[in-house]
Amino acid sequence: MSYRKVAMILSLILSSVAVSLSQEPTTMTSSEPQHLFALSSGISSHTVRDEMMSPLVYRGTQIPLAFTYRFRGLENRHTVLFSYDNTELNASITKVTNDAAVSHYIKNLNLNFEYSFVKKVAALEDYNTTGFLGVRLSSILNLRDHHFLQDKNHMSAEQMTGLGMYLLTETSLEKESSNLLRVGINIPCVSYVLLTNRYNANVSEKFDNVDFEQSLLWQLFKKGDFVTFNRLFEVQADVSYIHFVSNHIAFDLQYRLLYYSFAQYQDLFRARVLNNQFLLGMTVKL
Repeated sequence: MSYRKVAMILSLILSSVAVSLSQEPTTMTSSEPQHLFALSSGISSHTVRDEMMSPLVYRGTQIPLAFTYRFRGLENRHTVLFSYDNTELNASITKVTNDAAVSHYIKNLNLNFEYSFVKKVAALEDYNTTGFLGVRLSSILNLRDHHFLQDKNHMSAEQMTGLGMYLLTETSLEKESSNLLRVGINIPCVSYVLLTNRYNANVSEKFDNVDFEQSLLWQLFKKGDFVTFNRLFEVQADVSYIHFVSNHIAFDLQYRLLYYSFAQYQDLFRARVLNNQFLLGMTVKL
């Protein structure tokens, strides 16, 4: 990963914030609905253990990219998020030649889509805090290309679309201000998972009879399984602070956590993935 790129991104964002601070006063809180668009980047740290492929733990960092749309109504909140990163993960025995991994490493593609809807359920006026409760629909693709030797590699992946209960709190740290501290947690209760029932790198119960003359994508989709906590435990959490520097511009400092443990075959061969993201973004309010 190029830390110079991270420093450049952060410098550009902070420079924009400084210019905005010198030009306009901080916005005051509004009773009108708000539309917020944010583009964020920073550092993403991954830890993966795929028992079906290897007993090793693979780790790596990368620069993610995230786009977020938030609608802040008087009694409800809508949020849409899309994030992407493509990471190289290394193990303790990864062989490196000329600063490039040549064996025992993973090329890890991560795509994440979320839609959340919550309604106001509580207001703690003494603490300037509002509580919301609702649901989140999330879809995750974690695609891994395991390189064991220079000429030997295998693919594995999880594609999970889950529906869960989502709890959100918003705290105004200053009275009559739109600056907010947001804390959210989501645990999917039921998920539709593709690429299931694999019991080694090449064989799966669901794909032993694949018809290559038909659409592979449709066959892949219809052979998925609905799973709950018996095979999949997943938790998503995010903490963000949104600070307005003008009536329409804010910066968003965010921490996001994703962890899941998925049994790929019955209750065996678990894939465990931990992702920590530290993001700094620019937000525009319309």
